[in-house]
Amino acid sequence: MPNARQEASLTQIRRLLSRWDQGSTKVRRQILLDFIELHSTITEPELESEFAQSASLFFTRITSWLRISYLFGTCLNEQLRALRVFLQSSTGNKFLGEFLDVGGLFTLLEILNVNQIQDEDKQQALQLLKLIADNGRIYKELICQSYGIRAIAECMAKTTTNENTQKSAQSLLDSLAHGNPTYTQQVYKGLVAILLSTSPKAQELSASLLCKLQPQLEQVHRSLLEPVINLLQSFHAEVQYQAIELIQILMSNKWNDDNIVSALAEQLVACLKDPPNQDRTDNDDDETNDLIDSLKGGPMPVYIQQAAACKCIRLLVDQHYRFLRLNVVHLLLCVMGNEAYPESQRQASLTLHTFVERYPIVYEKVLDALGEQLFDAFHQNPDGFYARMTPIQADVCRSNLIHMTFDADNSD
Repeated sequence: MPNARQEASLTQIRRLLSRWDQGSTKVRRQILLDFIELHSTITEPELESEFAQSASLFFTRITSWLRISYLFGTCLNEQLRALRVFLQSSTGNKFLGEFLDVGGLFTLLEILNVNQIQDEDKQQALQLLKLIADNGRIYKELICQSYGIRAIAECMAKTTTNENTQKSAQSLLDSLAHGNPTYTQQVYKGLVAILLSTSPKAQELSASLLCKLQPQLEQVHRSLLEPVINLLQSFHAEVQYQAIELIQILMSNKWNDDNIVSALAEQLVACLKDPPNQDRTDNDDDETNDLIDSLKGGPMPVYIQQAAACKCIRLLVDQHYRFLRLNVVHLLLCVMGNEAYPESQRQASLTLHTFVERYPIVYEKVLDALGEQLFDAFHQNPDGFYARMTPIQADVCRSNLIHMTFDADNSD
């Protein structure tokens, strides 16, 4: 027979469950808040003892209410936080098993892409999914089999107001990508898809995770090349940084796939070419055109991409011979003459200076193209050369006729 202490606990639990069953939304919210405050660091045996071995009765009530009310957002945050208390205390997976049996996993995944649900609540759902995934490969595969990767990726890409939610999604995708070989490629493809989103933070986090994941794979997927090159158009420095880091990984020699590396080099060099100018008729008024240009609202994305591509080429020291084969010296000089965007001029100047210092033949070609006086001004101060460049000097750069072929065996 139960002792007096157990009887007291049972009486207390009956009262709690009665309050829950008969209580309003306000009462239930308060019950959840009290539960979260008192039991946030409790273990499963302690929780069962506290609830007189009847914790599952309370747990079931929370999961049932969640399933019928999550679309309305009623106390959703409190419900998810309370479930976290149960799941993180589950040393023997008891509560986790009960949660999965009643379809809790599908409910969490559905929460991620319901528009009217707050981002903070989605973050709680993501953290619960991470808690489930951390229990091992079986649970990671279960999430993936339930179309979880797509739901998580869409949540990360579409969230625009809460960076913490996006970071939670990144952390979950990271967990699903490791110790889960059956679905690693699916996570990889989901990350590539996120690169195409319009959320700069999602792009940054996805590129960052790809930097971590790509070295663990055996090959580079060609579908990644165009999205990562397009990231160089971003107005956000942190997105550009991650894109350049990823490009350096993709251009490394470990892949033994010259076609991929060559294709990426060609796309980087293509970024240096001038964008097509909009046609203007002879009747266009110059003053009107100047006004239109002044209202464009900043540099064109192609010019931002151009500057970033110049910087990226400079950092790829081990692959410089590939770019020289593509006549990059001619294009860098042309970009140095791009008076429409000074940052392009600066990055092109710094990159060209790197080639000039490393390859004597480039030194000679650039000297012949610019002339001794202009070359000396460039060579002595490549970082500030663009700021003192005259329109005539810019035209000299744009009009260069350098055409180089390059043999990697003569790279010294």
